[in-house]
Amino acid sequence: MDTLKKFFPLSFKYAKDVANLIIGIIVYLIVGVLAGVVIGISGLLTGWIPVVGAIIGLLLGILSSLVEIYVLAGIVILVLAFLKVLKD
Repeated sequence: MDTLKKFFPLSFKYAKDVANLIIGIIVYLIVGVLAGVVIGISGLLTGWIPVVGAIIGLLLGILSSLVEIYVLAGIVILVLAFLKVLKD
């Protein structure tokens, strides 16, 4: 449980009541959108470089997938902590 609290601190912070649950979900979604925008802009800026652009594009795709997985897992853990499936 301590490992989950280290990787997903917002999930346990916003699991108090329904208002905090909604705020926590919105925070996770905003983080995901902002990360997607930054990754997208980075891809646009480096995509024109012939060889390096392809490598950076691949790495940015992997990073984008990891951010999406983190946001989805954070929301799932937040809901589970709210429903008291995960104990503190």
